[in-house]
Amino acid sequence: MRFDEVVLAIMKAVDGQRTVSSPYHLIKGKKSGQTIQDIGYFGLHPYFAVLPKLDKKDYLDSIERLQAQGLLVPDDNSIQLHQSAIDLKLPTTPLNGWKYRGNERRFFSRLSLIVQTMSNFMQDHKRFDPVVTDEAVQSWTKSYLHRIDFRSPEVQAVFKLQIEVSLALAKTDEMHKDILMARLSGYGVGGLTWDQLAAKHHRLPIDMKIAAVAALHAWLDVLEGMEYPLLTGLLEGIVQKSALTESAKRTQNLYERGFSLSQIAELRQLKTSTIEDHFVELAMNDPAFSPASFMDDELFESIRRISKEMKTMRLRDIKERLPDASYFQIRLALAVRGEAI
Repeated sequence: MRFDEVVLAIMKAVDGQRTVSSPYHLIKGKKSGQTIQDIGYFGLHPYFAVLPKLDKKDYLDSIERLQAQGLLVPDDNSIQLHQSAIDLKLPTTPLNGWKYRGNERRFFSRLSLIVQTMSNFMQDHKRFDPVVTDEAVQSWTKSYLHRIDFRSPEVQAVFKLQIEVSLALAKTDEMHKDILMARLSGYGVGGLTWDQLAAKHHRLPIDMKIAAVAALHAWLDVLEGMEYPLLTGLLEGIVQKSALTESAKRTQNLYERGFSLSQIAELRQLKTSTIEDHFVELAMNDPAFSPASFMDDELFESIRRISKEMKTMRLRDIKERLPDASYFQIRLALAVRGEAI
């Protein structure tokens, strides 16, 4: 999946109900209430935080390309797709951004430093400039290397074999896997830059970046489900155990202890709107969550019914039909995974 296809996939999902800039915030992993709720509303989990360092220019260049191809109609207020874009079938993707939330980069940084270290020690070259300068990654990797006796030729051979076998099972394009491996450095060999990879594969550098993330997500899925002892050790702290953000989990804990929304905001010294965002996130991710504390059955059903009738998730449109409902109540009702209180 190329970067433009990722942008188009998001735009098709929101179906004209968000601004042109909304996919940019989603791809970068912005943890605003709007972005988080859109993930649940429109099923955008695969694309969240897949490129946290996405440059705004790269995104705007993508918008220009989509417009030049006649797929995107220029509009300052909302995403407007041409019928050809709506009819266009996009490739499937192994991207799983909501699950990994950028942590796949930490996994690859660890792997890169391990491979570089093993490669140099195999050649009895013990002094080299590490490819990863992050001190936390360096410290973690140093501890890991000593745990596995990395100087042993047998361990080095098994580590290499586990990489080859597990990556072969990853359900993604072979080109994506090649891009990922070409980023690794070893004794006398430097990993290729994004520009070098783009020239090699006749694509854009941004396409190389999204391809590498897709390969990592597909590979991590394999490593989670099978036994590769040397590699699974690298998953420490990588996989999100909860679907909730850390801040939402703290709010959930207080709510389960009997505190009200306003009390939680006061205890945590956060804005009421921020705590409301947390409850919307809870409603999206917990099938057992009940909005009964915030609205009665009749209002809940009315919000859901009007949204369905109007075929919209636009809060303002629903508010016009239900002026007595607060925006928070509308957001919460739309986010609830169950069909009733």
